[in-house]
Amino acid sequence: MQIKVNSVAARWAFRFLLWYIAILCVQPQNRFLFLYPLRIANFSILTAAVLHFMSSAQEGRPFIRFGPATITALLLLFFSFISLHAGVFQASSAWNGDIDIIFKNSFVLILVEAMAWNVQRVWAIQATLFFSTLWWVKGGLRLAAAGATYSGDRLMGPSVSLIENPNGFAYLMTVMIPLYLYFYQKASNRLVRWGSLACAISAVYIVLETGSRTGLLALIAVGVFLVPKYGAKYKRALIIGGIAFAMFFPLIGAKNIERFKTIPESIRSFLGGAKEEVDVAEMTQDEQSAWERKMKNRHTWNLIKDYPAFGVGISASDEFLWEKYPYATGQVHNEILYAGKQMGFIGIGLYVSFMSILFISALRVQRMAKGWWEEISDLGWTFKMQAIVFIVGGFSLRYHGTQSIWRLSGHRLHCFMSFAI
Repeated sequence: MQIKVNSVAARWAFRFLLWYIAILCVQPQNRFLFLYPLRIANFSILTAAVLHFMSSAQEGRPFIRFGPATITALLLLFFSFISLHAGVFQASSAWNGDIDIIFKNSFVLILVEAMAWNVQRVWAIQATLFFSTLWWVKGGLRLAAAGATYSGDRLMGPSVSLIENPNGFAYLMTVMIPLYLYFYQKASNRLVRWGSLACAISAVYIVLETGSRTGLLALIAVGVFLVPKYGAKYKRALIIGGIAFAMFFPLIGAKNIERFKTIPESIRSFLGGAKEEVDVAEMTQDEQSAWERKMKNRHTWNLIKDYPAFGVGISASDEFLWEKYPYATGQVHNEILYAGKQMGFIGIGLYVSFMSILFISALRVQRMAKGWWEEISDLGWTFKMQAIVFIVGGFSLRYHGTQSIWRLSGHRLHCFMSFAI
């Protein structure tokens, strides 16, 4: 759908939306503390909403565009509010950080789908995301050079509210690799083109330096599709990437390599039976991690089956879970199960819907534009690769640093769903 923009308010509404995305990724208030009281993120998104409402009223356009992402976001808003009040282990129904995150991200997602009128705006959102994450690449490389580790040889990464541990850092970098490669394919400026390839190669190195097994699995899943594509069309990029990999592989920490070698055993332990009573002292750290993840998934699934309608609440108190579901407390290393813990089978359905919309829409765009608009077809392929990262990563990783899985879901969707126009 193409909509002609006639008002200054519409243009500035979209600019403020882009600024919000940039603030979200860069988090300047964490480095320049004088920005905290100014609430620059809230100011940007509220200004975008007001200007969008004004321009919509002036030009006779609907304020909300009822596309698939918006409909799912509205359902999330409704059922999360119900869960906040109907969750059996919700100690307080007062407004809190978790429900606040859900509402903010759903609101932004709705605005993105409403404002992404044309392909140029889609590219603008992706370019904003691309340039806003460059400092993450820089930070990862500098911290790796300085030896800033989290545990053993694991790269910590910039510790801000968006990413707070190596797993989250690896997740973000793996998601960005397909987008960096898209800019390598399509950028007309040589500096941007080769800089994008350097970012993609650096992101691979950063993922390996984090020691994140989930990040490595997601990286392998993308590589299965990426290598054949680039082997056929971009042989030079593939050769450069191979040479770079051979150069930086010796720099990867030995403990990270040993951690990656435990993946097969961890998968067997994760998928196989797990005894409730074991001697944790006899386990290695990685064995204990795999066992605890298995137990957390088992207890969380039992909890979901016992409370299928609305889960136990958006921010349920763990003290009510200790007696029957001790391993369902705290961090659950599975996004689908965590959504179910918060909102029951409704939450699981909403999570699956978000992932399905992203993957199916990407596949549709890739096929629809193939042969006549390769820039859009390749963008669809890029989103499809990112959807694979979300699916693979979400199976064994819940985004750490927040009590709601919908925070990262909102971030990923309002940045990546804009192409479904």
